[in-house]
Amino acid sequence: MKAKTSLFTAGVLMAALFAASPAAMADHHGKKHSHSKADKQEMCENMREGKGRYNREERRAEMEQHRADMADRLQLSDEQREIWDEIHQERQQKHQERMGNWQQKMEKHCADIEK
Repeated sequence: MKAKTSLFTAGVLMAALFAASPAAMADHHGKKHSHSKADKQEMCENMREGKGRYNREERRAEMEQHRADMADRLQLSDEQREIWDEIHQERQQKHQERMGNWQQKMEKHCADIEK
């Protein structure tokens, strides 16, 4: 009798979970990636003005500080620090190229939004 009750209770619980899961997800579905035209215009405005996540100078300073802290933690010698800096300069140049392409795409995207 106890086994039948446990099996029945487990079945009811599973049915309740399956029934409730679509209802729980329905409220969140589609909201994460939906952006209104006003949000996109604000994003484009921030990009043009260099505000928020588009502030390149602030981001560059943070990354330089991070690299310096990492070099200190690694206890790099002067020679190793020179190599470390060269590696990061090369990475920065590649990043700048990618950012140039991304900037062009964003400008085109923002121009399309304004139309």
